[in-house]
Amino acid sequence: MPVIAQNVSLAAGATSTNVFDNTNYQFVNEGTEIRVALATTAANDAVSGANVNYRFTINNTEFADNAILPALVTGQPFGDNGSYRTNAVVATGQSRNRPLLTITNNTGGTIVAKFFVFISQQA
Repeated sequence: MPVIAQNVSLAAGATSTNVFDNTNYQFVNEGTEIRVALATTAANDAVSGANVNYRFTINNTEFADNAILPALVTGQPFGDNGSYRTNAVVATGQSRNRPLLTITNNTGGTIVAKFFVFISQQA
């Protein structure tokens, strides 16, 4: 099954581009499952809007807006697992569905965020 995964370095106040842009999955079919796992290498104090947050939508359905990224835990591998999985959804639009995932660094310094997105087979 397809996976999009990467580390993103974000300067203070910066927002990433949509991680689905310029991939084969910038549009997905109805019934496609998308699982999102996220983490930041910085300590995240869990105050929405104060640190590292993300936004996840499909078409005009908002699944997360200004939601908090979990901090990476030493000794716990990063991937599509319960500790880092932030969303698991199925696209329901009748034709092309456009997913959007961006990460915003609201801290005072540069941070590294990790993402791992599982995309089920297209029908």
